[in-house]
Amino acid sequence: MNKNKVLTESFLWLFIGLLICFGVSITATYSPQMMYLIYAPFGMNGFYLWLIVEIVVALILTLRIRKMSSLTAKILYLLYCVLTGISLTGIFLYYTASSIAFVFLATAITFGLFALIGKFTKIDLSKWWVYLFVGLLAVIVLEIVNIFIANNTLNMILCVASILIFCAYIAYDVQRALDENFLSDCENKGIYIAFQLFLDIINIFLDLLRLLGKARDN
Repeated sequence: MNKNKVLTESFLWLFIGLLICFGVSITATYSPQMMYLIYAPFGMNGFYLWLIVEIVVALILTLRIRKMSSLTAKILYLLYCVLTGISLTGIFLYYTASSIAFVFLATAITFGLFALIGKFTKIDLSKWWVYLFVGLLAVIVLEIVNIFIANNTLNMILCVASILIFCAYIAYDVQRALDENFLSDCENKGIYIAFQLFLDIINIFLDLLRLLGKARDN
């Protein structure tokens, strides 16, 4: 498949995924009936159950993308977007609509900028993979630690570090989409890149929301 065609396909599926994700999130947030159907059968542990399922689907997509059919890959990707939307239901209740809109616009601009960098840079970003992965692991570990110590300064530092890492991942993933040797034997390359870019955007969005989001007045 032509490399520009792969990138176009990835962006199309990314757009579809984001529409589904935020559509589910908004609908679930403002629909008591849908919220009941999602959480009531599982009680207080419903959120964690959906989160576990979301992680499992992400792992399957990441580890089995070469072996699954195109239809299966697309179904799992869309399922992941739905599950992410479910996990984001609370943000529309906690943050003001205007701050969410502002952060989403900032995320979109950030994505566009680093996608352009990934497309036009002459630097081989594949060499950055190890550093990005190690940095991401470090952020995850420190965020878990910060759950217990609740240090606001550390939280801000981790948000900024996470944003920088996922911005770099956007450029890295776009460059992989244009790399004819990456997943050259796999028909699901477009879906896989869309999935990776989806992860990048959602994480940047959530980190920016933690930094810039304005909580609703109770």
